[in-house]
Amino acid sequence: MTEWHAPRWRATLRKVLRNGPLEFAPQLALRYWTLSNRELGRAGENLSARALRRAGWKIMGRRMTTPHGEVDLVMTGAGQLVCVEVKAGRVLHWPVSDEKVPADWNPLGRPGRRMDWKRLCAQQRAGHWLARRFEGGRLEGGRVDLVELLLESHGSRHALVHHARCQTPLSETSENSSPTRAQSPVHPNSARIRY
Repeated sequence: MTEWHAPRWRATLRKVLRNGPLEFAPQLALRYWTLSNRELGRAGENLSARALRRAGWKIMGRRMTTPHGEVDLVMTGAGQLVCVEVKAGRVLHWPVSDEKVPADWNPLGRPGRRMDWKRLCAQQRAGHWLARRFEGGRLEGGRVDLVELLLESHGSRHALVHHARCQTPLSETSENSSPTRAQSPVHPNSARIRY
């Protein structure tokens, strides 16, 4: 009977040891581990939540399911409910220079390009649906923010880029890809920010 429990126990221990750093020290997991796509997404969500919380946002929920789809992060601030979509991916050419992403950098492999019109509209509908249910319906909903986690494919550098108030997908226009005051990098260098 112990033969059946030993493999299950080992698998559970392996899962806890693997998922713990993704939750509590995602920057270390990004730097020292080779992550699968699912693990990279979870690390991106955790880093995004920490960075936005430090910027003054309040987290209402993570991976919330609505009739319109799943929302990665639901946050509130200044009387608004914001649905945050996190896209993480590896990039071949590191775009971050002088703590900014160049305005003309929009390659096919950019993680934010995976957010298309269908996903953007579903996030807006989910935001309206959630706004009616949180805080007694006093919040304004429908705002969608995109946070990209850019991970250097052969190195240990990573950066979070926050695109506030996404109205169109990154693949449609280049206006969302240029960081302005409202669209500045959330954390351009992992060594300079504390999580």
